[in-house]
Amino acid sequence: METGTLNKLSLFVEDLNETALAPNALKDAAHEFLAGQDFPTTRSERFKYTRLAKLANAAFSAAQSVNEVQIAQSKILIDAYTIVINHDNIQIPKNLPSGIEVSLIAETQIPFNEAAFYDIFGALNILHASLGISIHIRQNITLDKPLQILQINSGGKTFYRHHFSFEKNSEVAVYFISKNTEGHSSFAHTHFQYNIAKDARVKIFKIQDTNVGHFDFNEDRAKQAERSHFEINTITLCGSFVRNDAQVIIQGEHAQTYLNGAYWLKEEQHVANYTTIDHRVANCESFETYKGVATDKATAVFNGKVFVRKDAQKTNAYQSNANVLLSENASINSKPELEIYADDVKCSHGSTTGQLDENALFYLRARGLSEAAAKNLLLQAFMEDVLAYVKNEEVLAYVHKRIAARFNWNY
Repeated sequence: METGTLNKLSLFVEDLNETALAPNALKDAAHEFLAGQDFPTTRSERFKYTRLAKLANAAFSAAQSVNEVQIAQSKILIDAYTIVINHDNIQIPKNLPSGIEVSLIAETQIPFNEAAFYDIFGALNILHASLGISIHIRQNITLDKPLQILQINSGGKTFYRHHFSFEKNSEVAVYFISKNTEGHSSFAHTHFQYNIAKDARVKIFKIQDTNVGHFDFNEDRAKQAERSHFEINTITLCGSFVRNDAQVIIQGEHAQTYLNGAYWLKEEQHVANYTTIDHRVANCESFETYKGVATDKATAVFNGKVFVRKDAQKTNAYQSNANVLLSENASINSKPELEIYADDVKCSHGSTTGQLDENALFYLRARGLSEAAAKNLLLQAFMEDVLAYVKNEEVLAYVHKRIAARFNWNY
């Protein structure tokens, strides 16, 4: 056990109420899984590079409701269908077009129908998630505006559960904005379930911009049907502790999957990205690109795994993780993996971590740029292929503004 974490899990959950929403059999399985468990240590493969002592010893402020001013300040998109989630309060817009249905988790058991958990946090979500939404996009529906979901934490420990169902030939862009209010320490664990039907085109954009003192855990679970296109683009701007765990199962031929991530870390910020793409059928493609910049004493983790099953012939899978370290005390642990059981595939993976190219810096300095301006330009170019997936100008402007403010960079 890590020092300071022994017997802390029971203390962590003692003030949490058990939900009545999950089926009893599933709750029984979660209880059995958690029996005798404590916070994972670095001996656990899933937490090998993540120390949980800070979480185990954290004190969280009491949960408080947010006001309309705080909600307005949290919005990134002005022209969007906006759902607001804050502890025991969910605001659903009244002007939703036909073809999209939004309901509360308390009104349906859909989010638990395909539940599974792989660590203590997933099991705790089964037991304690009482807040969330279910979104259903009907067949042949293309939303005329983006769907913006604001999840604002303001103290306490909260488990959320969200379910998305995208019917045949639907098309939508979803922007999930994770925030927390200033001065409130909080913990959030959010489970996302996506079912993507035949020919559906779904793009998920996650903007993680929380303050110091917030622990942000995310689970994404997706299943794709034939000829579907699915993306998760995760932009981590700020947050003391962020953990993203995305798993995609490709069940239909000619499907495309994109998992992308960009993270800018400073001080003692910790961000971990875990991904799994499971190719179960032939003629599918998956592409992963994760890039990060770390300075001060920040730490990052990337652990990506691509399975190619025996029947998944003609698979094309690409996976890349690249990082730039701007200080001697920053560290990044990277582990891309391929597990291939088919013989007719095109698969590649790679990982690089290092400093900025001194020759490129010298070249820019020789043409009149200051050292700071030269570094900024190189870092912008480095992250560009990930940010290129973000087509919304409002979101891009927000990302650049926040990076410039945090790092004193000129974007």
